Formats: sequence, C-alpha cells, structure tokens
Amino acid sequence: MIFDEIVLHNFGVYLGRQTLQLAPTDAKKPVILFGGMNGAGKTTLLDALQVGLYGKLARSSNRGTIAYEEFLRRSMHRSVDPSEGAAIEIQFRQSSEGEEHQFRVHRSWSANGKGMKEKLEIVRDGKLDRVLTDSWSEYVEELIPSRISHLFFFDGEKIEGFADIENSAELLSVAIHSLLGLDLVDRLSTDLLVLERRRRKDFRSDGDRVDIEAAEEEVRRLEDLKAEVVIQRGSVQNEVDLAEKLLREAETKFRQEGGELFEQRKEIEAERAAVEAQLRVAELELRELADGPTPLLMIEQLVAELLEQDLKEEESENGALFSKILADRDKKIVGKLKEIRLPAQAVSTMSKILEDDRKHRKADCGESYLRLNFETRTQLRALEVALSNVQAAIAKAVQVADEYSALLVDLDRKLAGIPSDDTIARVIASRDAAINLRDAAKIRLERLDSELERARRELEHKQAVLARYIEREVETEFEKEDSSRIVFHSQKVRVTLQKFRTSVVRRNVARIEQLVLDSFRQMLRKESLVGSLKIDPETFTVELRGTDHKLISPDRLSAGERQLLAVSLLWGLGRASGRPLPTVIDTPLGRLDSAHRTRLVERYFPYASHQVLLLSTDEEIDAKYYEKLRPWVGRSYRLEFDDKTNATSIQQGYFW
Repeated sequence: MIFDEIVLHNFGVYLGRQTLQLAPTDAKKPVILFGGMNGAGKTTLLDALQVGLYGKLARSSNRGTIAYEEFLRRSMHRSVDPSEGAAIEIQFRQSSEGEEHQFRVHRSWSANGKGMKEKLEIVRDGKLDRVLTDSWSEYVEELIPSRISHLFFFDGEKIEGFADIENSAELLSVAIHSLLGLDLVDRLSTDLLVLERRRRKDFRSDGDRVDIEAAEEEVRRLEDLKAEVVIQRGSVQNEVDLAEKLLREAETKFRQEGGELFEQRKEIEAERAAVEAQLRVAELELRELADGPTPLLMIEQLVAELLEQDLKEEESENGALFSKILADRDKKIVGKLKEIRLPAQAVSTMSKILEDDRKHRKADCGESYLRLNFETRTQLRALEVALSNVQAAIAKAVQVADEYSALLVDLDRKLAGIPSDDTIARVIASRDAAINLRDAAKIRLERLDSELERARRELEHKQAVLARYIEREVETEFEKEDSSRIVFHSQKVRVTLQKFRTSVVRRNVARIEQLVLDSFRQMLRKESLVGSLKIDPETFTVELRGTDHKLISPDRLSAGERQLLAVSLLWGLGRASGRPLPTVIDTPLGRLDSAHRTRLVERYFPYASHQVLLLSTDEEIDAKYYEKLRPWVGRSYRLEFDDKTNATSIQQGYFW
C-alpha cells in the first residue's frame, strides 16, 4: 500500500484546500519529511489520515471522550462557517491478486439544522464505487485493521508509554492481542461470562441461595485479603528498592576508596614483578649494544662525508674519461671536414662549437684526494649500513625500555593507591550491612509472595466452589432447558477460547521476540549490550539479557536506550503483522541524546517501511540530522503557521 496524495480542506489549522503529494519519488528514498514548529499542524496531519480512513473509529490524538459529531465540528478551521464544512481526501494504491488498484477516499462534513452531516465517497480506479462506499468500514479493516493501526500511525506519546519497561506490559499485551486478533477472543469470552451470570441469577433457587451467599462472602473476604497482601508487598518492594539503592551507593564508595584495587593487590604485585623483569631484559640489551659497535656512531657523519667525497671523485674520473673520448671524436670530425675541403671559416666555426660543447659537459668535481680502491669503498659502504642498523636497534630497545618504565610507574601508582586493611574494612562492613539489609527485605518479599500465592489459590478454590454451587443450582433449578444449554456450552466455549488464546500467544511470541530483538540491535549504539529478549506470554513483561546471559535490569538502560527499545517494540510488532503498510511517525526523537538520535535517523527511519511519513520540529531533525537523512528523503515539506490568519500553509522543502 502506498499513499499518493492527501487533500485537506478547512481541516484543523489548514484553511482552504491544500494538497500534499505523498508518494516516494524513488524506491530508495522512502521518507517523506514534514517540518513544522509546535502548533503548525503536524499531529493534525496524522489525525487527518486516520479520520479520512476510519471515520468515527479513528484513534485521533485530540478526540478524547467527546462525541464524534462534536469532534468533527471542532476539527473545522475556526474561521470557517460550519455550514461550509471541511473535507479530507486520501488517494492510495493497493495491490490485490497481482493487480494494482487506485482508491480515492473523500470524507466531508458540514453543519445543518440537526447537527453535523457527514458524507463519504470511494472512487476506485477513477470511478465512483457505491457498493464499496457502503461497505467501506469493513473493507478498510481488511487493509489496515483499526486495532493495529497504532503500530503504523504513532507519535512520541506512544513511544514514551512503551519506553517505561516496567509499565509497558499492559501496552504490549494490548498490541499483541490486537495484532493476533485476540482482543476479539477476549471480548467474546467476557460477553459469554456476562451472559452466564445473567442466566444464573435468573434461576437461583431458595434452597441453595444460603450456600451461594456464604460462598460469595468468603470470596469477597479472600479478595480483600489478597488486596491487603498486595499493598504490603508493594511496601516491602519499596524497601527492597531502597536497600538496593543503598547497596549501589556502598559499592560506589567501595570503588572510590580503592576497594577493587585492594582485591586486585596480588595480581598487581605479580604484574609489577613481571614488568620489572622485562625492563631488566631491555636494559641488558642496551648494555650489550653499547659494548658492541655503538661507539662507532660517533663517526657516522664522517663516514657519510667520506662516501659523498668518494662519489664526487668517482664522477670526476668518469667525466675526465668521457671528455677525452669526446676530444678524440671531435678531432676526427674536424679532420673529415678538412678532407672534404669545407671552407676554413666553416671548419673553424664547427671546431669552436665542438669545443664549447666539451666545456659545457665537463663537470668540476673539485680536488681528488681520497682515491679509494674498490675494496675500501665496499667496506666503507658496509660500515654505513651497519651503523644505520645499530641506530635502529638502539631506538627500538630504548622505546621498549621506556614503555616498561612507564608501565612500572603506573603499577607503582596503583600499589600506592591501594588502601590499608583498616581503611577498607569500614567500607566493606558498610557494603556487607547493605547486602544484609537487602537480603532481609527480599526474604520478607518472598514470604509475602508465598502468602499472595496462597491467597490466590484459596480464592481460586472458593471461586470454584461458588461456581459448583451455581452450576448445581442451575442444573437442578433451571426451568428452561435452552438457558441451561446456553450456560453449559458457554462455559465450554470459554475454556476453549482460553486454550486457543494461550496457544496462539505462545506460538507467535517467539517470532515477535526475534523481530523486536533484530530491530533493537539494528538501532542500539552498544551492539554488545543485549544478547537476548524475551516476552512473557502470560504477563507480557519484557526481559533483557546481555551477551553473558545475565539479566539486564531496566535501570541499567539509559533513557535513550529505553526509547530505542520502545521504537523497536513498535517496529517489531509492525513487521510481525506481515502487512506492507506505510508508517507515519509524529514527534519522532523525543528526549533522545545525539548518539541515539543518530541511530534512529540512520538505522530506523530509512527502513521503517517502504513509505515513511516523518513529522518533525526543527529541534528534532535539525540541520545535522537532516544531512544524515537526506539520502533517503524523496519529498520534503515545511508547515508554516501564520498568526494573522491562524492558518498553516504548506511549502516545498524542509527548514534548511
């Protein structure tokens, strides 16, 4: 599915008729970027997409609990006469059975004497389709079910909700149930239970009423007891949290006082002995080099000068020989010219030219005084190479000795920083006291957990007893056979639905876990932080473990990492739906720091979907992040709000 165009007419802050092209210009540039200050109409654009598609079933951000007609009235631009009305048009493409079809949804409304009148028209492949118009609510549920629309149309508030790991279980439960269609199963189960209760109340007998009322009184007592234990457990949980905080502070004090160094003293001393031995080896190598050819480095410059003078003398000898050869050649040339009786003036001129050429070629190499033979010259050059090698060996040995010396100084500093036994003993005692306090609180917490579990079992038992009383009453007292049959089969259906629900969740949660983990790893800056991710199929709590398989506490994640996890949950759930749908993201970066923002910009927005509508302020996607995102931006718009007209206009291009 691809959104091609949206038209806003007097909707929200958009006055008059304004058109936005939404289709990506290139498959490699899926992002359509909208920039606007707060109040410029970014969230209004997100609402327009949902209202246009779903009408009264839309999950609009600012509707709340107000009636749909009142919401439509408030959605019109404030300067527009209600009778003129407002409208939204959405054009999109959708492939079905190998063929692509184009749809245009036109939803308009205006005020009349009786209230708000809404009109819906669906144009398919250029023709008004009245059948599709009448059944649009069912058809759009097949395209993008409203119960999972929040996985593709979401804003920063949804991310904030999922970012609280400890409180996100309910949101995740709702999302997974919606994704798997289990919200319908739960609703059916609840409706069946209501039906059963109504039927049972209608057919209570006087004989069993006393037993039923006693059982109900016991159930209420156990529910109160359970609630009281839950409150006590919350108080003890606070004590555990406080004790763990004190323990963290004690461990921090332990590290600050050098506790870790104290525990590593033997290892540091052993390492120092090894480094000291290595330093002695390096110093011995330097002494051996000093006893060898090292003193000859004092004449290294002299050797270089001798070789340079020898080279000049060698070049001088070669030049003299070459000059003699040229003189013999020139003499023969002049002789030939005379033989062919060339005019004397020409011969004299040629002779002068040849003489000047010889003088030009002759090189003055100075006085020759070394006159080395081949053997001496070879020995001198070998000495130069040997001195160069000795110098390199000395430099390397000195570097090694310096490194070991520096390492020895660091180890001595560490040893000097190790606290005494008396000093660290107080810190260790404080840490042990915090551990004891934490452990005692955990023991009380475990005891309360046991009491809570016992209360739950007793409550379930009493509820079962009450159910048997009611069932017995129903079985013996029902006056209508059909009502009895309804209750009986309703119970069986509810049990079957519960088994079906559990089975579906367990069968799909592993795939969702992997998709969420893949999404989280793709965006995470610390790629080695998370090794696995689990979602409890009963409580829907998220459990993270590191690459060392140790449990990662939520407080170990930074606020930015929790927001990335929240985005990963939405992204993974969206991918799990298996529907190639566009993604619309409003206020995308929230309170993320620069490193995590970069991860979203580079690793999420370009790959969130084949079409990504991104709504941002200038402080979220600023000039820096815009440059990073620009290779994937197919279109960009700027939403400009005018205080004079109280209306927003749409301009081409982003802020920069």
